[in-house]
Amino acid sequence: MFWNKKTSPVEECGQALYAGLAQALTQNGRIRVEDLISASAAITGEAIIGAAKDFNPRQHDYTPGSRVLSQKANELFCGDRDFYEAPADSVVGILRDKLNKCGFTAADFPELKEVFTYFVANIGKAEDWGKVPLSIPKDNHPFRMPLRVVYETRPMVDKIFAQLGDDQNQRFKAASLALAEALCKTRDVLVRRLAITLALETVNGMAKTAPMTDAAMEKLKVQQKPSAP
Repeated sequence: MFWNKKTSPVEECGQALYAGLAQALTQNGRIRVEDLISASAAITGEAIIGAAKDFNPRQHDYTPGSRVLSQKANELFCGDRDFYEAPADSVVGILRDKLNKCGFTAADFPELKEVFTYFVANIGKAEDWGKVPLSIPKDNHPFRMPLRVVYETRPMVDKIFAQLGDDQNQRFKAASLALAEALCKTRDVLVRRLAITLALETVNGMAKTAPMTDAAMEKLKVQQKPSAP
């Protein structure tokens, strides 16, 4: 007798997050693929911050949007190795194994060294606040700011990930699976190397960017509130 393989809670959450993002980003029956990939990758980046435990992504004293480099984030991202040497439980390892199963090949994967090098060489630009440096063509940049997407989707992410509790390692793995699903579902829409580059540069960049907090958002609202005549 054959038994269906049981889906793990992490896999269930990954599938649910992908479905939730796809629904939230659908407008007039269509989804802009770059925004779907960017949103999934940005959420994965914040999940890495949570798992790295260098600071709490929801409550911290960094200026939102500032860059915060982390060796632990690098380890969770790829184990400081290239695509085919990255640990299976790292973000890159999870993506590699899932993408290979849905038709991607080695030629579709950029050099991770290039991802790291481009980020370091291009941070610090005022016009990139809330975004990450992207080496892909401007026409393929997301319309939605990653920093804002991550903040605004937190209620949905928390609801979907509720069954994982406060296990930050499982949360970042579930987010990685959602990103893999987004890449697999859209594999014939964008040039595959471009899509993966967008995903990896966004994950790496957002994993090293201080997220928005409720306290910082309230302060921003007060600053933007028009003064009385």
